[in-house]
Amino acid sequence: MIDLGAAGLALLLMMGDGAAVSGDRPAETVRVDAEAGRVPTDAAAFSTLINVREHAARGTTVPDLLAQAVGLHVRALGGAGSYATASIRGSTAEQVNVYVDGVLMNHAAGGGIDLSGLPADQIETIEVYRGVTPAWLEGSAIGGAISIRTREGTQTPGGSGEASLSYGSYDTAQAAASGSWSGVGPGRALDTLVSFSGDTTQGDFVFYDDNGTDFDGADDGYEERVNNASWRADLLGRVGARLASGARLELEGDVARRRQGVPGVDAAQSETARSETEATWARAGWSHHGLLDGRLRAEAGLSWSQARHAFIDRAGDVTGGASTEARDTLTAVGPSAVLRWRPRADGSVRHHVTVLGSWRLETAERLDEVLPQEDRGDAARTTWQASLEDEIQLAGGRVALVPSLRWLAASSRLDAPPGVPVPETPGADDAAWTGRLGVAWRPAPAWTARANVGRFHRLPSFTELFGNQGAIRPSIGLAPEQGLNADLGASWERTGRGSLRRLAVEGALFVARADDLIQLVQTSQSQVTARNTGRADIGGAELSVTTALANGLGGNLNYTWQHAVDRSGRFTDGSDLPGRPRHELSAGARLARPWGRLFYEFTWIGPYFVDAAAAALDASGSDTGDLQIPGRYLHDVGYTGTLGHRWEYTIEVDNVADIRTVDLVRYPLPGRTAHARLRVSFP
Repeated sequence: MIDLGAAGLALLLMMGDGAAVSGDRPAETVRVDAEAGRVPTDAAAFSTLINVREHAARGTTVPDLLAQAVGLHVRALGGAGSYATASIRGSTAEQVNVYVDGVLMNHAAGGGIDLSGLPADQIETIEVYRGVTPAWLEGSAIGGAISIRTREGTQTPGGSGEASLSYGSYDTAQAAASGSWSGVGPGRALDTLVSFSGDTTQGDFVFYDDNGTDFDGADDGYEERVNNASWRADLLGRVGARLASGARLELEGDVARRRQGVPGVDAAQSETARSETEATWARAGWSHHGLLDGRLRAEAGLSWSQARHAFIDRAGDVTGGASTEARDTLTAVGPSAVLRWRPRADGSVRHHVTVLGSWRLETAERLDEVLPQEDRGDAARTTWQASLEDEIQLAGGRVALVPSLRWLAASSRLDAPPGVPVPETPGADDAAWTGRLGVAWRPAPAWTARANVGRFHRLPSFTELFGNQGAIRPSIGLAPEQGLNADLGASWERTGRGSLRRLAVEGALFVARADDLIQLVQTSQSQVTARNTGRADIGGAELSVTTALANGLGGNLNYTWQHAVDRSGRFTDGSDLPGRPRHELSAGARLARPWGRLFYEFTWIGPYFVDAAAAALDASGSDTGDLQIPGRYLHDVGYTGTLGHRWEYTIEVDNVADIRTVDLVRYPLPGRTAHARLRVSFP
């Protein structure tokens, strides 16, 4: 399920992300069942809990689910299976940490996590933390964290399984199957799960091409998307054993393969650029939740991952003329341990202490077969981390103070062959303390107020530090990005047995400042280097509303307003940061009746700029033309019905109005699409 986005390598020079930093469970952050292996949600954090299994009949993708969450913006290269990353509260994709079963997927090589490579059929829940990284997770992301929990084997004796098949527009097909079994052995209870997910698409939709000339309609017309086919296959397996002592052992592994074309922007399609990924990861874990009479929970694990990424664009169509055949092998390994301790209550004060310790080794073997010297050097980073958090509950649990402290030390090195340009010092060491203070207050059963302030930072990636022997030169004295963020908000919830079963509202204000931003700066006509260029300020507001009625009608609304401003002191000072729409709204309605379920979803994303230069031109009153991504309104509708007790089917039409638009750096999005899905479960 790992995919760091090989396509992102090709876009590195073009995106100019330049960035900054900084739940949706409106009205109440949900605490997930700890005995099922779930981590309790941070009491003070603004977070979103997405139950992916509730969408199993539809076959919704991870990017689609996250795009509906408040505070998140998903950027995609267009169409089913296309490269997609997430931004939280104006951050870059690199400033968002993504975890699968507690294992950090982000690699020191850089680049955001490609969310489209995470099969939703294998996922149980997704927890999104906006502006906060909980103490029990590694890393200290500026934007926040996305924690994914895969499905577990059944805990009751016997077996179960399910399978699904879907087909839709542009020869898009998807298949998934899983089986789970549980039994009792000598002194232990065993559970297993095997899950497969795969999909393929031609992606040859028709889009409107203005040929890159905003004011010349003579060369405009409709074109067919070429080189946009892709396929993916993913196999997940896990086995767990609950011992007589109360401890649990677990082994988990995943193998994924992916191939896809990289067609480029709308006005200049590439017929040959492509990316390939082969990823494998494994985790071994031990946990015991009943130590010290249940007051101590201990967890320890060892994880290993390896991803082989290839990006081939010998014609230089996507990379701006630079021919490349880059092949990188990224490996990460390391142990981690988490202790959660609830000491005996002292009067009206209760504590919940969390301690994390981890060590991680990441390596990157980098080749580019079109360069005279194919070997671009091997990079390595060793990271040590420790965090301490205490959730202090006062006033009978109505007030919670959550102070936390995190220490991180890292050492990065480059081993380059003769002839490869390297920094004056082919290494970088860093050590830093970061911290956070959160507060939650429940003045009445229906009301909860939350506030947080924290400081975080992001280490430079291997590419930013050491270059790539091609267009990106090594950097000199590159410092980590620093981030300071804060938020304040309140939630209200009403539940009942009348016609209104549930109404929940949550609102939040957030501010953030990022210093020492890392951006690629042009040093010659054909080369760039990473430098700390300045800072950025972000402010915004979030609103979430969820309702459920007794007649099966329900709905939700999520709105995010943000203003991300460049404060670098350069010619772009005062302009919007690129890739950050000021407005984003999603809404949905559902009707569940005995004859089936109807659903409707609406998405509105405001316009935003392709790069910093376009934003600066707009701020000066100049016309930005094709340098601005237009706003878009999208409508999706569908119906789910049942055939007996085991079978269900879904018919869905997305982008009903057939809006032709673009995303990211003017990558076209498909117009109206339709698909049908059939799913069976047993017993």
